[in-house]
Amino acid sequence: MTTYKKVATNATFILIGNVVVKILALFISVYLARYLGVEQFGDYNFVITYLMFFTFVANFGMDSILIRDLARFPEKTNIMMGNILSIRVITSVFAILMAILLINLLHYSYSIISYISIMTIILLFQGISYLFESLFQANLKMQYSSIGLISSKFIYAIFVFIFIYLHYPIIYFFYGYVAAESIRMILAMFYSKKFINLHFSIDFGMWKYLFKECLPFIAGYALFIIYYRIDILMLSKMVGNTAVGLYSAAYKLTDPLLFLPGALASTMMPVMSKLYHENVSKLNYTYSLGCKYILQLMLPITMGLFLLSDRIIHLLYSADYNYSVITLQILSLTVIFNSINSIQSSLLTSSNRQKMNTISVGICCVINIILNIILIPLYSYNGAAIATLISVILLFISESIFIYKSFSYIPLNKSSFMIILSSVIMGLVLSMLPKINMFLTIIICAVLYLCLLVLFKSISGDDYLMLKSLVKKGK
Repeated sequence: MTTYKKVATNATFILIGNVVVKILALFISVYLARYLGVEQFGDYNFVITYLMFFTFVANFGMDSILIRDLARFPEKTNIMMGNILSIRVITSVFAILMAILLINLLHYSYSIISYISIMTIILLFQGISYLFESLFQANLKMQYSSIGLISSKFIYAIFVFIFIYLHYPIIYFFYGYVAAESIRMILAMFYSKKFINLHFSIDFGMWKYLFKECLPFIAGYALFIIYYRIDILMLSKMVGNTAVGLYSAAYKLTDPLLFLPGALASTMMPVMSKLYHENVSKLNYTYSLGCKYILQLMLPITMGLFLLSDRIIHLLYSADYNYSVITLQILSLTVIFNSINSIQSSLLTSSNRQKMNTISVGICCVINIILNIILIPLYSYNGAAIATLISVILLFISESIFIYKSFSYIPLNKSSFMIILSSVIMGLVLSMLPKINMFLTIIICAVLYLCLLVLFKSISGDDYLMLKSLVKKGK
């Protein structure tokens, strides 16, 4: 199999795995929200989010180094895996102790401390899973990662439905989460035997090299987590987990949508990386094409989500979550900016300007924290949503400025305005439609939108042909 076919196969497994996992996660979230109620659903999401802040300590940025170095030096697989596995156990235990110590210092309730104490073991399970999944990625065998990820999510979904049926308390859902993650780890270890002889190694020379190389990756991942999830922690501490539950009900509906532009940006990144060294003019066209496709796909989704927020919340959740409607409307506006940010981030990374991206995220982290401090006491969970929206827009502006200064590229062009016009017309029609079946409403608006794109010549067969040509040249 050629390298291109391996990459294509790898991308297919990533795509399928992520789609299945996102769908399962959405079903799990909706049913948990209905069963647990607002406050306990807030407790659940707080615990999960809190532990995310310790994953960068457990992983210590070494997965990215592993993928990079094994691609260059496959003969070092056994020695690198053995040493990183030893480090991973140590850093995971350290992360577990930090998580338990900090939650006690923050004076949370006994129940929250108990939930987190139970759940901290997933830092070890996930850390080992991520390590072996990085091995699979380096060898272009992501089907093994997909099997583990889908299996664990499917098993957890079964646990969730059983526990709901039996009316079990919230703590059982955490037990189920831990069990599912342990199965993911076991599967990853099982498939790793196809590539390595699993063992622990200690080579202090390699440890020194790994710790030196991992620092930029730790900083980048830490900023990423703070930027995207600090609102949950601040909301919990400043207002309480009832507010977290209402906020999470809205957030859980917008977050899965970002997989679509993220997949497109990831697919185009190696092409842009190739063109950056070979054909800068084609790089400009590729970036513009990516922005155009993301705008075509995500702007009408953003518009529809904003206008249908009340009906979506009422359809999926109980009446207790009616207060999440405005939150969902605010967060729906982040979708289009986050979507374009994904292609902008890919361009900066593929052109060796990842430092600019880190600076942008770092600035927006600080602004996001300041905005949350100001807005949460005033508007609670809607304040957190407003802070998120402003931060996402500022990230879009910041990355756009960096890209313009580096390449004189802009994310919008003449065809973008036709896409915006098509989305606005679709939105106006949607707002005037009678309240018929929501799925029928979506179909009507989707057909109208596609017709408008064709009418305004914003979509054509040439787009597909040019994209196919660019991918071939990027091989």
